[in-house]
Amino acid sequence: MSRRTLTALLLSSLFGRARAAPAQPPAAAGPAHRIGIVLLHGIGADGQSMAPLAARLRDAGWRVRTPDLPYGGPRAFSQPVAAAERIVQDALDALRREGATRLVLAGFSLGGFFAAHMAGRLPVDALVAIAPNGGADMKPLDDQLAKARGLVAAGRGNEPTLLQDSDVVSPARYDLPQAVPSAYVSWFDPDGAMNWQAVWRRLRPGTPVLLVVPTRDLANLRKVRRELWQGLPPHPANRLYEPRADHLGAPMASAEEAVRWIRETVEAGSPR
Repeated sequence: MSRRTLTALLLSSLFGRARAAPAQPPAAAGPAHRIGIVLLHGIGADGQSMAPLAARLRDAGWRVRTPDLPYGGPRAFSQPVAAAERIVQDALDALRREGATRLVLAGFSLGGFFAAHMAGRLPVDALVAIAPNGGADMKPLDDQLAKARGLVAAGRGNEPTLLQDSDVVSPARYDLPQAVPSAYVSWFDPDGAMNWQAVWRRLRPGTPVLLVVPTRDLANLRKVRRELWQGLPPHPANRLYEPRADHLGAPMASAEEAVRWIRETVEAGSPR
């Protein structure tokens, strides 16, 4: 399935089912109200695409933030990885100000890898990686990287230009009309921040992980699921969950398991 199809289905199936988000629960006493979750969307989408899963997590009594990341929308990859890191950091800081003392990073698809990337940089209480896919080293983009690096070397690294992204399971490519070469390199360099193997190796020891790999997920993720699972830092609460779903169905197919796991792992643990 192509990324363009994935994006269209994501926005229609997830966003179309979204209901109005309930008001955030007050920062009252009790373990449920001390948990804050930053939930990251997939490529080509936005924070609102995660509304159904966010609503389920809020129903459990937790605070949830669903920020827009700069790998989605009409200006995708016009901002560097560092800008996305600041957005996630700001969301975590906002949850702390609202009274959260236990913080969870969660994400779907590319957001699953970016949540893992941030969990390797920041002390959080847990990571939920739902169908993590789209790491930079999963994509054959050598020619596009060479073009972007050439523009950077020529002093045009901050000028929007037409670059391309690629599918992870087919030869299909997609235009990124507002991409910025310097930002593009920060996202797509196979040795950069979104190298999926390096992201996994950089996870902070002591961080429990719920890894979700649906039984009908994209072939590339199913192929490496065991490597992902075995590459996690050891933790007794680590869990590999394989719901009967496809890639797009992964967030809601894993919702009840995520709620159960967060309750058992995060509510039962000590705050950082």
